Amino acid sequence: MSPAAMKGSPGQEINSAPQNGPIIDQTWRSAKLEELENALNTFVSPQRLISTSRETPAGGMFGYRGQIDLGLFRVHVESDVEINQAPEDANDRMAFVTSLSRPSQLKIQGETFSISQQHAVIFPSGPQRVIVVPKDAEHHVLITSRHKIMECCAKLLGYDIPGFLDFDVGVDLDTSTGHSWLRLLEYVEAELSDPGALIRQSPIAWRQFEQSLLTGFLLSHRHTYTNALLRPQSAVAPFYVKRAEAYIEAHFSEPLSLADIAAHARVSARSLQNGFQSFRGMTPMAFLRSVRLQHVHRALLAADPAAATVTEIALACGFGHMGEFGTLYKRTFGETPKQTLAKAVYR
Repeated sequence: MSPAAMKGSPGQEINSAPQNGPIIDQTWRSAKLEELENALNTFVSPQRLISTSRETPAGGMFGYRGQIDLGLFRVHVESDVEINQAPEDANDRMAFVTSLSRPSQLKIQGETFSISQQHAVIFPSGPQRVIVVPKDAEHHVLITSRHKIMECCAKLLGYDIPGFLDFDVGVDLDTSTGHSWLRLLEYVEAELSDPGALIRQSPIAWRQFEQSLLTGFLLSHRHTYTNALLRPQSAVAPFYVKRAEAYIEAHFSEPLSLADIAAHARVSARSLQNGFQSFRGMTPMAFLRSVRLQHVHRALLAADPAAATVTEIALACGFGHMGEFGTLYKRTFGETPKQTLAKAVYR
């Protein structure tokens, strides 16, 4: 269920700002912990709120602003709780979490990380997560799309990248970069809170706003491609790399080998490998797989689920091994090919 679809129930209070454009703007309050849990399940992801206080469990406040795949929310709890997010299939969402008041802790994959005004955490869906939250703590959370982060990173680098980015979980905010990022978040929250903001009126303004936030996120936190983004831009890729890319784009559905691509580019296979690694950060065959995946993704979204199958679309785009294809696809897009095909019904 989307945030905009949530309804109140006895004991709950929901204040919704007028919906000008694409922005969801809702505030929810309750005196009951189970109702706060229900709101988080509806807006964010399945999770249990377990009271660890000797006092009678109390509720709290939840506020969300933004779009479903990019938004800010605040959670205030009025008793000591553990937020237990059970293991799940990894999907497209990821979270940046900091605390505006009392420190909390994130426990994930056998490690513990601090959440405070000086330390934040970044984590995707997937592994089990437990957040230990003291009474009267307030968390500030950015929810974003891993796929959009990947696309933004590829634009900044100038070449496609295979799969999602892996971020360091722990984030030190008490640095010049951390301070700069927090100032950007303050600006983002101010814009999302303003009923007259241009991003509520113009899709173009929203896209520019979104790209600025994603770029700041990529440049502020360590991840798979941090070094590539921060190092001086290399020279323009040599002609044989561009020639190979054009050949791959034109013949991606065919059973291409490294030797085929190198022959068309008129260089040795080793030179082609070195060129792609130096200027694209991947091998020619990884680039080919990336191109095929993008074509499959577009074809699945455009297909009629009643008439098309995942297998025939994958085969038409050059994939021969369905098991390997399924693994690559889910790693790249955060969902199975069948789930993407099912979405076509609603487009």
